[in-house]
Amino acid sequence: MSKRMSIEIDEQLLERARQALGQTTTSGTVEEALRRVADNVDPERAQRAANQRQYLEQLPKRVDVAVLASEEMWR
Repeated sequence: MSKRMSIEIDEQLLERARQALGQTTTSGTVEEALRRVADNVDPERAQRAANQRQYLEQLPKRVDVAVLASEEMWR
């Protein structure tokens, strides 16, 4: 789905991006730049989730579950 819109873009920046991305049109350049940014968000989120899973998997080694389960812990 596409949406037509009018925005102001720095022409020098657009030209640099066009060359860097290997695009020939403004639309192609903007779409490719947005696609790359959006794709980079997911790996970062996935890495954070992996780090959290790893931490949670190691938690039983660092916590005394018997103490947490005892009533003394919650007094």
